[in-house]
Amino acid sequence: MERSEMQVLAAYLESHPLVAVALVVLIVLLFGSVIRRLVRLALVVAAVILVGLYWTHREAQADWRTQAELLRRRAAALGQEALEKGKQLLESGRKELDEQAPGPDRKSD
Repeated sequence: MERSEMQVLAAYLESHPLVAVALVVLIVLLFGSVIRRLVRLALVVAAVILVGLYWTHREAQADWRTQAELLRRRAAALGQEALEKGKQLLESGRKELDEQAPGPDRKSD
């Protein structure tokens, strides 16, 4: 009867427990090393992302302030234009009313 390779390996490790322990230690060290590298990589990526967010936030904040100042100036200009237009309309309305209503020095026809 022919045994599979896994059965042969299991039988060898059962007969030589020191080799089995050494293999387990090597596997644990390998996984520990991989996990440490992944944690370091995660920390580096997190630092890069945080620096990027900080930088873009500063730029966005400066851009926001610029946009707000431009909007304030535009609103002030439009408000001034509306005020002037309102004064003109009031003046023309007053002239129209003066023409329609008889004054104290005018006599009705």
